[in-house]
Amino acid sequence: MPGSTTGALAPVTAEELDERVATYRRLAEGRKEPAELNVLIQMVAVTEDREGAVRPMLPHVPHLSLEQALELPILLTGTLDEIVDQVRRQRERYGFSYLTVLEPYMEAFAPVIAALRGE
Repeated sequence: MPGSTTGALAPVTAEELDERVATYRRLAEGRKEPAELNVLIQMVAVTEDREGAVRPMLPHVPHLSLEQALELPILLTGTLDEIVDQVRRQRERYGFSYLTVLEPYMEAFAPVIAALRGE
């Protein structure tokens, strides 16, 4: 958390990530091989209740509304189909070539990988 001295979680919003990716793309113009873009996924919750899955995090991000938290690129929540769609949209929007998933969520992410592969 650059610049944070409070110890509070300060994830980058979707809009802030748009700005950062745009800056990277501008700075990478003319590079023979641009770097791969990735994101560290902080939570994967396959659920029918997206809001319920994210709501416990809200005290840690008091500057965000529930709607903003649901759009955080670092959270994958919803049904399997919703998460697969979210991953695809993020790949198109930001150009992520790979995702890193925290160990506690690897098992929950396995069906997402299978669905993305068409299995």
